[in-house]
Amino acid sequence: MPRGAVLCSTCQTYQDWRRWLPASPTILALLTALVSVLGVAAPAIYATFHTPESETYIEHVSVDGTTLRVVATNKGDAPAAFWRAQVSGDYLAPATRIRLRNDDDAIIPPGSKLLVFDIVPLLSEEQSYQQSLEYLSAIVADKDMPETQILFSISESTGLVNIFPIEIIDFDMHLLLRANADRCSATTEKNFQNGCIGPGETEEDQLVNSVARLPRQP
Repeated sequence: MPRGAVLCSTCQTYQDWRRWLPASPTILALLTALVSVLGVAAPAIYATFHTPESETYIEHVSVDGTTLRVVATNKGDAPAAFWRAQVSGDYLAPATRIRLRNDDDAIIPPGSKLLVFDIVPLLSEEQSYQQSLEYLSAIVADKDMPETQILFSISESTGLVNIFPIEIIDFDMHLLLRANADRCSATTEKNFQNGCIGPGETEEDQLVNSVARLPRQP
């Protein structure tokens, strides 16, 4: 062979690092079979030693009146479960209920899922209306209002509970409180299930309050 030649002209074998690779058809067939078997067996081997776990995140979508929508994304390979949601803030009392509209949605499988909640503020019509005006005035005056958050607790497959805070912006708070005031206006007695802790207005009350809300002439 000439000095520095890579391929032998007689036996047709490489003289560099490729000389260590098997060139026999039998060996190549065995290697191909081994790769095929590993491809089939690898998932079973992985499943034997791997424990499925959930990995869930909550993202805010929208507040539409007293309806709250969020997206739960489970990036793991085991289901998680919605545990509870509670309010943290000065305007919505801690007793406010965040009620999952469909109980079947409490289980969060791998992937993304839309969760719909009803916000039950437990306020009277007058309280809801006055607080909605405070938020509207603050928005017009570009004034910051106390932060209101909803804390979502998600139970992961490992037994750990992750808490995700979702902030409700001022304009959504205004619409939420106004929607609750409208809902309570049709209530004639306390209805904790509906979220109204005081009776709604009679026709006489509506007339008196409407006059009181009119802007006064200087």
